[in-house]
Amino acid sequence: MGLPVRVIRGSRHDSPYSPGTGYSYDGLYSVEDYWHEPGRSGFRVWRYRLTKLPDQPNEERPGEESPGTPPGAPRRTTRVLRIVRDTGQACRLKKLYDYKCQMCGTRLEGLAGPYAEAAYIRPLGAPHHGPNTPDNVLCLCPNHHVLFDHGGVTIGEDLSLDGAEGRLHVHPRHRISEEHLRYRRDHYGAGD
Repeated sequence: MGLPVRVIRGSRHDSPYSPGTGYSYDGLYSVEDYWHEPGRSGFRVWRYRLTKLPDQPNEERPGEESPGTPPGAPRRTTRVLRIVRDTGQACRLKKLYDYKCQMCGTRLEGLAGPYAEAAYIRPLGAPHHGPNTPDNVLCLCPNHHVLFDHGGVTIGEDLSLDGAEGRLHVHPRHRISEEHLRYRRDHYGAGD
């Protein structure tokens, strides 16, 4: 769902990252990938690939370069500003559509449950500065999300799809802003 995970490490593990005693807080991480595999006892074990979020505590760990070690490549501290999306809003919208794409009706079912993506009609970032509101969000499958983001599919005034067959399905409780749709057509017209 895009929410960060707090990582706390315990001392009773055979890992160079475990503290000597007790527990240590390691910061916030994002879940980049997940999968399952058989564990030692034969039961299904879920595995997660985590990536530490920027501006988190960073302790030197075994195998990492220390400040006195000549770096293999130049290092630079950076600061990242990113737009924080309302993931709760996206989850509610996906549930409203039962995780079905508003363009093709496809519902993807994965090991962790149904999957769909929230796509912004008017992008949030500069220079578009779209609002983070339900009337600016669509529930799409990954393929139509990419096509929509890159101008391969546009939505007409009558909700017909240009670049795909059919019309955009809109739930009666989901109002979509005609202003955002018009903005999208003006800036990402199909074939442009």
